[in-house]
Amino acid sequence: MVRKIKNKDTATELASPDLTVIADAEVTVVVDAELTEVVNPEATVVADAGATVVADAETTVLVDVDETLLVDANKTVIAPSATTPHPAPGVAQPPDDNEGIPSIVRDRFVIEDRLGKGGMGQVFRARDLRKEEAEDDNPYIAIKFLGEEFSKHPRALISLQREAKKSQQLAHPNILTVYDFDRDGDRVYMTMELLNGAALSSWTNINFKEGCEPSIRSLIEGMASGLAYAHDFGVVHSDFKPDNVIVTVDGRVKILDFGIARIMGSAVEKDSYDAGELGALTRRYASLEMLRGNTDPHPADDIYALGIIAYQLFSGTHPFGGKTAEEAFEEGLEPQRINSIKRYQWKAIAQALQLKREDRTASADLFLRQFSGTKNRNRLFLVAIVMLVAISGFLAYRVSIPDGPIIPFEELPVAVQQEFQKNLDMGSKSAEIQDWDGASRYYIAAYDLHPRNADAELGLEALAQQLISMEKDLESTRQRKYLLQMIEAYADNEYLANHEELNQVHDRLAQALGL
Repeated sequence: MVRKIKNKDTATELASPDLTVIADAEVTVVVDAELTEVVNPEATVVADAGATVVADAETTVLVDVDETLLVDANKTVIAPSATTPHPAPGVAQPPDDNEGIPSIVRDRFVIEDRLGKGGMGQVFRARDLRKEEAEDDNPYIAIKFLGEEFSKHPRALISLQREAKKSQQLAHPNILTVYDFDRDGDRVYMTMELLNGAALSSWTNINFKEGCEPSIRSLIEGMASGLAYAHDFGVVHSDFKPDNVIVTVDGRVKILDFGIARIMGSAVEKDSYDAGELGALTRRYASLEMLRGNTDPHPADDIYALGIIAYQLFSGTHPFGGKTAEEAFEEGLEPQRINSIKRYQWKAIAQALQLKREDRTASADLFLRQFSGTKNRNRLFLVAIVMLVAISGFLAYRVSIPDGPIIPFEELPVAVQQEFQKNLDMGSKSAEIQDWDGASRYYIAAYDLHPRNADAELGLEALAQQLISMEKDLESTRQRKYLLQMIEAYADNEYLANHEELNQVHDRLAQALGL
């Protein structure tokens, strides 16, 4: 099916099962196909519907969607799927007239560039006229038009709309923000934040801002943190894979397309329609239970996919040689140990890769603690906060509330003590990896269980200092409004509401904004 035309004997060929990669300054890759699309006038790229190709003047890479590699031995960049809402220089293009995409949607969104096209639909960069009217510094958003298959399955549309609304509640630094779900005529679309970055499958090719290039560990921790947050809200991704993760130029990880595949599958199957035909299941990342289709979606499904991605990031290969979980189970395959990582990291990944759900890591929270090595270090982190407070002179802050809890910790019901400790541990773990959104949620929950508890107050103080430190880096009105809203969101917490230094920051922001 693939014809390789080599213009130079020095061309390098790297291969894995069902995957051909050719990297050379003068190599052209040609694929026999029904669909041909040139995405960069300066590159030679010919692709079929089952492949993703990204090329520049120096390298041409062919990647089969079902055999995506993250990196190869020579750091060759592997192309992301062209379905993700992020701008990529040289590949954006306006919609063709015959594609049925209107130039203006709902008299509000002006379509400008097409960012990607895949089995589930197309993604465009659009200008939001309402944002322009409000003089927003950044009026651009991403708008995703879903495939025509949805119009044939009304119940799938209803389910997807409900899931989109649920996704809007997932306000987390590692989850793509979904603005709205709507339709214009017979075109169904979702609006989302526009990201500057690339899919995880090509993260090594991103031109990161100075000092922002992430480590593999931070990428994995960011993904786990986002999944843990979503699972807390009862949302399971069910199609977690590298193409559904964006790495931004400032080193952040963003998970997208939450729940779409699961809802497509569950609703469409009721109409005796194969969900796989909609691209609703990526078999190489699907758990054994998902492939067999005899159980409801479960967080452990996402854990299995996360384990595969983590393994690929460290080793460059699929843990089961590209085989599905069902094939690996039938053949009794086990992943080969990665010797270049720490023992606790390997233990976390290996447990996430267990083929049977009952043997697999139970939650993303637990995976994150195991992988980060924080499972037994959370108390040490609190001690470190105490030392930092003392050394830095943070004890000079004043919180105008009485000292000490009303009820001693030892007199609380055992169940309350356990829940308090769980929240405190998760808060410490989140703070250690700079997930302050998650840390605030857990610390506040701990404080609510035992008001004025010294350990909970230490965690909240670390959060307060983080918020205070953000003031010096504010550059725009929008950033000032955002920080002001963040501080006001904590007004219901006794400790933060009475934090004098935090209140001073609040007052300065309000004054600067003329409020």
